[in-house]
Amino acid sequence: MERAEAENPSIAIEAVQDHLPALYFVFGRIRTEELAAEVGREWDFLFHDEKEQVLKAIQETEKEHPDIFQRGHRRILRKLLQQGIGYHHAGLSPVLKNLVERLYENRLLWVLFCTETFAAGVNFPAATTIFHSCRKWDGKEFRTLMNREFFQMAGRAGRRGFDRVGHVYIKIDDKFPEQTGFFDESEVESVYGRLAISPNTVLSLLKWKTDDEIDRFLTQNFSAYQERSAEREIKQLLSELDQRYQLVQSHFCDLKGEAACPLQRRKLIREQKRLRSSKYKNRPGSLERVEEIKQILAGQHNHRCLHEVCADARDELDALGYQRAGLVGQLNVIKQQSQKYIHEYHFVKGILENLGYIKGREFFPRGNFALELHVQEIFVTELAFAGILEDYPPEVVAGILAGVDYIPGRREFVPTPPYDFMPVVQLKEELLEAGVPPHFAVWAPTPGFVAHAWYTGQGIDYILENTSLQEGDIVSIIRRLIDLLRQIDDASHSNPALRERVREIRRVIDRDEVAVVF
Repeated sequence: MERAEAENPSIAIEAVQDHLPALYFVFGRIRTEELAAEVGREWDFLFHDEKEQVLKAIQETEKEHPDIFQRGHRRILRKLLQQGIGYHHAGLSPVLKNLVERLYENRLLWVLFCTETFAAGVNFPAATTIFHSCRKWDGKEFRTLMNREFFQMAGRAGRRGFDRVGHVYIKIDDKFPEQTGFFDESEVESVYGRLAISPNTVLSLLKWKTDDEIDRFLTQNFSAYQERSAEREIKQLLSELDQRYQLVQSHFCDLKGEAACPLQRRKLIREQKRLRSSKYKNRPGSLERVEEIKQILAGQHNHRCLHEVCADARDELDALGYQRAGLVGQLNVIKQQSQKYIHEYHFVKGILENLGYIKGREFFPRGNFALELHVQEIFVTELAFAGILEDYPPEVVAGILAGVDYIPGRREFVPTPPYDFMPVVQLKEELLEAGVPPHFAVWAPTPGFVAHAWYTGQGIDYILENTSLQEGDIVSIIRRLIDLLRQIDDASHSNPALRERVREIRRVIDRDEVAVVF
């Protein structure tokens, strides 16, 4: 691993030019585009025949999507790609992401600026990976990368069959050198399983599993397996500590704790001095205790021993006791955790019963409806049974459903939807008052403008002009909406009118750039 001290990416690229292609990781969409443009002003990595290959791929893409490079700064990306430079982030449209990935895979991009999503589940190795920073915004604060995150990205360096070794460079900020992480592969954080007990989980278990099968599912999942493994490991450590404790105890003689023991006499002398101090001497019982200690020490005790060995043993016992207390605490936590899925299951089941979805194993209409949903099951079911999905205009329904399970970004700007969404806000508040946990009623009006505009025939250009969203964000919102409409379609088998309505909404919005191809 090497440190690349560079004021701009061009200097970093110059430092690694013998080890290309490179993935240049940046923690910010806009920054990937800015850095790519900076490098593009000084570097061109492609020969003439390679430029022709890139241009051919671009023209094939433009033939199917004529306006794909006309939005925002995408003309710059078109030019950069023909120089062997690109960028990749979640804000790009799926069409552009696919083009960039194909060019990189065909070794026609030599430097690709990308966010960390490019390293997750995508097998595109490089000769070199470069980190523009080792700090990122995690949704709550700026923090240094974890070992796991760093090595997930750094691990892209080194192509099998091409590179003997992979190279990893970190750009150091001269103003904050201490903010650069120094990562240790031996300290990569463990990945822990987490079973999410959702309303659909509970309904599916009740519908298809026996009580014994449900119990096994809740107690023998991967997360529970990890906890049992951790419990066994802690118990082994406790056993080793207890053995060591017994061994250390053997250093003491039968006089341990008696007045004849030099260690005990020293302890009594220290206690006597403390009780004679101005802080303690006037406290009730102090004088009596001082006299008692004086009488004990007055006895003839000439026991001779290597009490230094006992002192070391006593200190080790204290340390062992501290370690043991910590392990016992961890063990108690794990034992409590082992029951958490059972508690969560019964908690969610209680909510469903209180809301009239089920009674024991008996399913009511709401329960049958929610059984077919896989996102915000309670909230979407209540939208349907409140009549909102049937009574409101289809463009409004599209806008409302687009907000399901949506959390607005930190700097996101989207106009207020052009319809009254207060009934949905009131429905959400009623669910929370009824004891439904907030994470089962996640909804925001923000995407309503996007879905409403798209339904009424507006294109991506219109939405881009009126919001701070990027193409990828818009496509994601509409595609998530299409998937939710598909789920509601499956859930509405006993309500032909609602089924026909959601199918029509889906038919209208499943078009152009966002079309879902199976």
